[in-house]
Amino acid sequence: MDSNTKVDEQLIYEGKWLHFKLLHFQVNGHQKVWEYVERPPGNRGGVDIIPIIKYKDKPSQVIVIANFRPPIRKFCLEFPAGIVDPEGSIQENGLREIKEETGYTAQIGQYQYNGVRIRNDPWKSTEHGLCVIVDVDGDSEVNINPKQHLESDENIIVYKVSMGKTMTDEILQLAKEKNYEIAGLLWFFALGQQFNNQ
Repeated sequence: MDSNTKVDEQLIYEGKWLHFKLLHFQVNGHQKVWEYVERPPGNRGGVDIIPIIKYKDKPSQVIVIANFRPPIRKFCLEFPAGIVDPEGSIQENGLREIKEETGYTAQIGQYQYNGVRIRNDPWKSTEHGLCVIVDVDGDSEVNINPKQHLESDENIIVYKVSMGKTMTDEILQLAKEKNYEIAGLLWFFALGQQFNNQ
């Protein structure tokens, strides 16, 4: 399917957060129908935050959360994330999300690939997000006893795991002990740490 292919959309269900649609198109002369979901018009996408806690006298850690996800009826280990508000930059939204979900105060990190747009499930959704890496000063007084600022329908537990090749083992152990699922973005980040520290 390319830009010259005739495509028709059919709205099946219009919810508050998601629209369910059918896409009618042709591939090699064959009619196809594809089911997918998308955010309502005007949505700015999401922001995924990778928070790295840095200390003066000990190794860095990564903040992860266990977020209760109703579709799977379980908690899922993942990075803090959220829908981008109509106001503010992606970076400002990312800093707000980590403050609300974890209580930590962060700063945008100076990383080469900060702010890359990613798609987690393009086979069934038009959803996209920007990945933002933030630094958290683990020695700062404001981050000693962080307090979450959750909305009434949020159920989030905060954890810290080690950077480096032990990150995969720590995540697997936590998932096993608590019966958590593991989000793809978090797991692939952990695998990258594993391969980078062989």
